Amino acid sequence: MKHREHRALDRLLLGREYEDVHAWMDEPAKWLGPRHRVLRHSPIEVLMKYHDDPARLASALLHILADKADSKIKGGRGKR
Repeated sequence: MKHREHRALDRLLLGREYEDVHAWMDEPAKWLGPRHRVLRHSPIEVLMKYHDDPARLASALLHILADKADSKIKGGRGKR
């Protein structure tokens, strides 16, 4: 998903955007391209990063779920 869509999901479900969360999660795309989800896209990784910030943790978990749903809809593109 595009960051614009992740932020819209944040607004809808969490009441505000967490652009910094999505930037951190997708930063590996700069060097890994479409396979960037092998990093920073597991519940354990985001729990370790955002354990002290429940709102950002929720945003990161939504990011993971939304990416998985988007991949499934697009025919499995981006699967690990």
